[in-house]
Amino acid sequence: LCAAASCSARTAQCSGERKKTGNVEHTAGAFSQLKRNTILSILPIVRGCEMFCCLKNCLNGVLPAQSVHITKTANPVQLDSSHMGHEVVIIKNGLRACGTGGVLANAPLVQSKSYFEVKLQQSGHWSIGLATQQTDLNQSVGGKDRESWCLNSNHLVLHGGDVIYRLDASKGSAVPNGGQNSPGHTVPGTVPVDLSPISAPPAFSSVASPPGGSGESGLPQEGDTIGVAYDHVELNFYLNGKNLNVPVLNVRGTVYPCLFVDDGAILDIVLDNFAYGPPPGFERILVEQSLL
Repeated sequence: LCAAASCSARTAQCSGERKKTGNVEHTAGAFSQLKRNTILSILPIVRGCEMFCCLKNCLNGVLPAQSVHITKTANPVQLDSSHMGHEVVIIKNGLRACGTGGVLANAPLVQSKSYFEVKLQQSGHWSIGLATQQTDLNQSVGGKDRESWCLNSNHLVLHGGDVIYRLDASKGSAVPNGGQNSPGHTVPGTVPVDLSPISAPPAFSSVASPPGGSGESGLPQEGDTIGVAYDHVELNFYLNGKNLNVPVLNVRGTVYPCLFVDDGAILDIVLDNFAYGPPPGFERILVEQSLL
């Protein structure tokens, strides 16, 4: 009987130890599973950090440490070889015109206030201004038809074959670019303008211009810069930054910058980095999509 009781007690003890061991094993298993789940959950983060560090090391010395240098893209506006006279030659990356005839720029003036400059690289017969694509670019003189409005090397502003203004070296009338550019403002000894219209333009003269450039004659000469400003109300011309006070009205249609050359004239169109800068509120020509 005692032996049976002792055996029964030993069995119960073994059963209790087995149950206790099972609980410990169960707890350990649960902890192991939790640990495994935790590791699996943070593994993508760890791998992401490792990848970032690897990428950072790979790009070390390639990317700038603080500032980013942005390369300036070329100005898309230039002289248009698809809209020029048969004997016109365009060089210098679409910025220089020579030969005989006219050429338009490849962008219309669609913004509210546009400005560009033209450098008179070499004298001859030239015209500078605005024109539609319907103008006759095989002419050597701008402003001879109803589709162009131009200042010419013979000191006349022409449209439709009519003289709108004549520059007169005997009279002083000019306005510094960006200054008092109201019509009629007079500064003695500067660029002169006769505002009296003339019925028809005289023939171009082959006589050389007075020596000394615009500094002495008060008229455009080789080496000078002509500025052109257009706000869809007036077309104005500037000589070396000074307003010529010859506002041209009633410019109609979709217009483009235009250059006409003949008799050895060489013109460079300047579309940014201006020598004298635009009047207040005006800016360089923008292509149409950049206005959206």
